[in-house]
Amino acid sequence: MADRTHTSRLSSYKNAGIGTTELRRKRAELSVTLRKQARDEQLLKRRAMSPEAGEVVETENVFSPTEIVQGLKSPDLAVKTAAARAARRMLSREQNPPITIMVNAGVIKPLVDALDRDECQDLQFEAAWALTNIASGTHEHTMAVINGGVIPKLVSLLGRGGVVAEQCAWAIGNIAGDGAMPRDTVLNHGALPALLMYLTPDTAPSQLRTAAWTYSNLCRNKNPLVKFELVAPALPYVTELLTVSDPDVLADICWALSYLTDGPNERIEEVQKTKNLLPRLVKLLQHKSPAVRTPALRAVGNMLTGSDVQTDRCLEAGCLDHIASLLHCGKPSLVKEAAWAVSNVLAGTQEQIQQAIDKGLLNHLVQVLSSDDIKCQKEAAWAITNLCLGGTPNQLDALITAGFLEPYCAIMASPDQRAVTVVLDGLTHLLQAAMKFGQVEPLCIKLEEIGALDRIEALQEHENEQIYKKALHILDTYFMDQDDKTTQPQESTDVYQFGAVEAERNINF
Repeated sequence: MADRTHTSRLSSYKNAGIGTTELRRKRAELSVTLRKQARDEQLLKRRAMSPEAGEVVETENVFSPTEIVQGLKSPDLAVKTAAARAARRMLSREQNPPITIMVNAGVIKPLVDALDRDECQDLQFEAAWALTNIASGTHEHTMAVINGGVIPKLVSLLGRGGVVAEQCAWAIGNIAGDGAMPRDTVLNHGALPALLMYLTPDTAPSQLRTAAWTYSNLCRNKNPLVKFELVAPALPYVTELLTVSDPDVLADICWALSYLTDGPNERIEEVQKTKNLLPRLVKLLQHKSPAVRTPALRAVGNMLTGSDVQTDRCLEAGCLDHIASLLHCGKPSLVKEAAWAVSNVLAGTQEQIQQAIDKGLLNHLVQVLSSDDIKCQKEAAWAITNLCLGGTPNQLDALITAGFLEPYCAIMASPDQRAVTVVLDGLTHLLQAAMKFGQVEPLCIKLEEIGALDRIEALQEHENEQIYKKALHILDTYFMDQDDKTTQPQESTDVYQFGAVEAERNINF
């Protein structure tokens, strides 16, 4: 099981000199965890609370679910509207709204029918609000709303504008957020063309927030991915929204872009080629709100998993300066994402690796390796391992100079088996490079001095077969004859040279 998992992660990397699928990682391994984290930043569904929620309404009678259904079926428009309002209030309770009770009472069909009453916008508004809150419940609740035939009516009302339209956008967002099938059903009914008019900086703030969040849900979910052509027409609108000041709008738009770039390179290409989108997105990496920086970094990080050309565009837009800042921002979730982004740059071409080194990212990675958060450490370790595999001799020298070896090797004592495997892979690549340039011995001596050899030997007893085989391979290949060495390097020449021909390529241990 562990072998298969590790193989799958390695196969999602790429490197120009190694093969286009061997090094650079896609997000699949962390997708479930990250989707759960995303719910903290941006809710899948949102329940609309009544302004008077929690207050005692003295001017109207409190209806039971049965009375609400009877009222909704009344031919009297005033009675029907009062019943819809009662339904909305009941479903807007802050604690334990009785969604199941209301659904079982048969409230959905008369609420959906009420959306047809164009002569009474109050009734349409109350009905749309109540349906919004039913759709905020479980999957079964959402499916009951869909099966009630609500989607085409919501889309029709959305296209007409006004306060009813905003509530319909909210309901559509809740339905789309329930999963891929509801999302696709909404899109196939023309939800995006109806929504586009609200995705502009001039839209009223409340409507714009709702529209931006709804669009993000139209892009969400991966099984299967949304049909790109159904959501791509909004990209020029999205680009303009990246300049607004409202952090809620910015966060939701960045989440939408993170979903759209979490897939094939063809999708990344369409997003990147949207005029002005990429530089505006990169600029948001320095936004003061973590709620904006997080999805912006996710979107940029996804782009860095793309082709070399797509990665170059991100670098040209200045993403490395912002990522360097995020590596020491103090927020573990952002540090982890930033280290993951760097790992994909270091899995790129040697020119891309050099840009990262020139920006001082190696020193930042070493600091992350020395942190006490294993998730951050693991992503930093992946970055180092990629550099060990794809870097030039001078780039490996820069890595050694940054002082990575001791905190990197310390991760071998971690209980996180995948992190241990990553480090063993990196050491194997580093030792292979040392052998190529005839400098294995000083590297092995350094590994022994920092206690890494002891850790590798201890891993021979590890319960994970993959780990102990990798440790055994390192010991058999590079340390077997160390005890028989009678001549040690002079202290003054204890130099590790990655370039046998070019003498300037060396590093003192």
